[in-house]
Amino acid sequence: MNNTNNIKEKTTTPAWQDEAYEKEYLPKVHKYGTATMLLILVLSFMPAVYFSFFKGMHPGWEVIAKAAATMIGLEVFTWILEPALYFPMIGITGSYISFVAGNITNMRIPAATAAQTAVGAQVGTRKSEFAGVLGIVASVIVNFAVLSVVILFGSYIISILPQAVSNALNYALPSVYGALLVTFIARLKM
Repeated sequence: MNNTNNIKEKTTTPAWQDEAYEKEYLPKVHKYGTATMLLILVLSFMPAVYFSFFKGMHPGWEVIAKAAATMIGLEVFTWILEPALYFPMIGITGSYISFVAGNITNMRIPAATAAQTAVGAQVGTRKSEFAGVLGIVASVIVNFAVLSVVILFGSYIISILPQAVSNALNYALPSVYGALLVTFIARLKM
């Protein structure tokens, strides 16, 4: 046998697995993925609705329309390109999880790629998709754990830091803004 036959044998799956994937797995992924994304969409607007209509802090429809137009103008290509670019690497399930959890480029894709590399999966195979999903889920769990510690114990941790480190934290916010500015400028050059 030559190498092409070996690769073909390694990437083909039994018919019952293909059928289970298509008829059982994918419909559930789409059902729960769509429901979760719609729920998050609604929840994302809840604070704005609350402050606008229940607390009387409505800025006016003209301001809202201008802000929405600005965001759409800045992000429309990202909304189209990111799913198309990331889908081959992370698959359907990974796409749902990543777009809900966020920070795709910096955390989810590297975690998926590391998991796929660890198991020796070829891009575009089911093995690659499932390994990527496990990597993404692991990154979400670690992200949640670290954020939980910071949220619950952040004030205490800052209080025990040496004074030099505490003083350096004053530069954290300008650093974040600087990084965002550089990212924004880099996007404009494209």
